[in-house]
Amino acid sequence: MKKLKIMFTGGGTAGHVTPNIALIEYFQDLGWDIVYVGSRSGIEREIIANSGVRYLGIASGKLRSCLLYTSDAA
Repeated sequence: MKKLKIMFTGGGTAGHVTPNIALIEYFQDLGWDIVYVGSRSGIEREIIANSGVRYLGIASGKLRSCLLYTSDAA
């Protein structure tokens, strides 16, 4: 049987990362192969390092809401 895989992501603040820890532990107990994708230098890297999960750091930046397209048609 193939090992099931799952990817988690989230970062910027610990509030976006800590809920994933509970899910990671759950899937680890089930034997899933887990990878976490986050920023190269964000707080999530340190938090996830303590869980023993493979971490992939990517280039990322903040999403600026002032740059998002809005429509007055609604």
